[in-house]
Amino acid sequence: MIGDRWAHLIIRDAFLGVRRFEDFRRRTGAARGTLASRLKRLEAQGILDRSPYQESPVRYEYRLTGMGLDLYPQVLAARNWELRWNDDDGLPSAMTHSLCGKRMHPLFRCQACEAPIRIYDVSFRPGTAVSRTKRVPARFQRRSKTKSDGESDADRQFLHFLDVVGDRWTGLVVASLFFGLRRYDEISDAIGIATNILSDRLKALVSAGVLKRVPYQHRPVRHEYRLTEKGADLYIHALQVHEWAERWLLDEEDRPLVLEHKPCNSPLVSQVVCSECEKPLKARDVTYARDNGLGDDG
Repeated sequence: MIGDRWAHLIIRDAFLGVRRFEDFRRRTGAARGTLASRLKRLEAQGILDRSPYQESPVRYEYRLTGMGLDLYPQVLAARNWELRWNDDDGLPSAMTHSLCGKRMHPLFRCQACEAPIRIYDVSFRPGTAVSRTKRVPARFQRRSKTKSDGESDADRQFLHFLDVVGDRWTGLVVASLFFGLRRYDEISDAIGIATNILSDRLKALVSAGVLKRVPYQHRPVRHEYRLTEKGADLYIHALQVHEWAERWLLDEEDRPLVLEHKPCNSPLVSQVVCSECEKPLKARDVTYARDNGLGDDG
């Protein structure tokens, strides 16, 4: 549903106050047909709501629904990762939390013990079998090109993040490493990926510094793949998507995965808070210092 590059960019811009088609097109750089398709899909999935703002001719604007607004933690997680690992100077600067009036950054922590969440502090076990979902996910798209076919002045926020995980298969390959899989055949069997696609994605992830190849056998030489620090840092975003999916796509009894926070031996439920006042962050309470073409509304 949200594993497509263009869906990510539309959701990003919706949180920045973009409402209308032409503004989405300008900021994402998407072709008109591509943008229209993604907006229609996100509306059908319940993430966006479309309403008329002009009657003659009829024109529409798009706003996040409750389901869409609940994606804010994963947007913040993607932003945190991008700021840490992208060297592009065009990224957004400091965020201000209106409840405390201070510049801050988002902190992701365990709700039970309030300790920061780290991948190696989380254990997992299978939950109940999934019998049905509330919505049928849309068909995944093929991997998008790094550069769009749209306008050259598109907003560059999240582009490195999306180059790394902006398609279905790359996200699944990274997720397989989160579950401890390291070898080519293990990953292939686990996610049902074609060998040529897996080879391409592994090569891209190594090139991006997310994975590293380590020999585990010398005669003949065979390699396994391990997460780098940069790769392990993607876990927070994956966790936010996982929790969002449990809230909105699954029936309450159909939890496929049970996570536990080992430092406090409690079921892991994450929360994102302001680094200064430690209050939970809501999209309506956050503004951005840098002019983003929409005023100072975050």
